Amino acid sequence: MNFYISAWQRYFDFSGYSTKQEFWMFMLIHCLICLALIVLAITVPNAEWLDTAYNLVSFIPMLAAIVRRLHDAGKPGWWSWIFVLPVAGPFLLVYLLCLSSVIPPQTMRYV
Repeated sequence: MNFYISAWQRYFDFSGYSTKQEFWMFMLIHCLICLALIVLAITVPNAEWLDTAYNLVSFIPMLAAIVRRLHDAGKPGWWSWIFVLPVAGPFLLVYLLCLSSVIPPQTMRYV
């Protein structure tokens, strides 16, 4: 849960680095929250807006976490735009997000 809170505390931080563990734990909790909100939307009338609202609010922290993770993998943040490529783009982005860190731990900048 600390990784999830840390990502929200670094809401507009597009510099620095995020380790694989920090990024993927944030994504796991984010996906679990989305899943819970989807189940809620299915079971409770007029609750569809909750998932949409959460995804709109969490878009910037997720984008910032992706950019920081790419920095940790030695790639510029602009590589996050690879997602817009049809079919292969999302798979390439996931591959890049799974790369090992190239930044020595002692030089990582955390805010």
